[in-house]
Amino acid sequence: MSDLSFVKSKSALLIIDMQNAFIHPNGSLSKMGLDTSRTSLAIEPIMWLKEAFKAEKLPVIYIQHTHRPDGTDAGMIAKVFPPIMELGHCVENSWDGEIINSLKPENEDFIVKKHRFSAFYNTQLEEVLRGLCVEQLVVTGVATNVCVESTVRDAFYRDYNVFVPREATHSYTVEQEQGSFANFEFAFARVVSIDKILNEVVGPSKVF
Repeated sequence: MSDLSFVKSKSALLIIDMQNAFIHPNGSLSKMGLDTSRTSLAIEPIMWLKEAFKAEKLPVIYIQHTHRPDGTDAGMIAKVFPPIMELGHCVENSWDGEIINSLKPENEDFIVKKHRFSAFYNTQLEEVLRGLCVEQLVVTGVATNVCVESTVRDAFYRDYNVFVPREATHSYTVEQEQGSFANFEFAFARVVSIDKILNEVVGPSKVF
């Protein structure tokens, strides 16, 4: 059997869509009626993971969802969710599209912008990962059943070994999260506790 254990030196942390649109009570998805109080639960665990990765000088990569003001790059997203572009969802250079204050990228962090659910679709993510010699991904962020799952599946198809800390990804209902975790565990990723990843990265004596 192939070894699917965590290898720190080959890993990077992905932080997906931790933006006002998806998290803040005044963001566009909250205005659509989604419960962003659940997605905000991912903030603190992701902060712990980022601190651990940076302490070990491992790559931290932000995935930021963006759209043109005219919405011409939104495709089916605008058709499936008709109000979303009218609410200014993740428009370039808007407050809605900004990464939340408590998780702002630092100078040495990477930022990859996307217009669709998967962080790999028509983006530079794969080039960034190859340049960093990354073979394993710790995937975090929101929403578990949409952009996180789309990214995890695409990472699997590209032969990345993926780890998903349960506490570091949330969606708008428990059922949506559980469905994705079941899909991950079937094939696409290793679903683990955040303590396991922190222990693997910095050791048990330094867990935050």
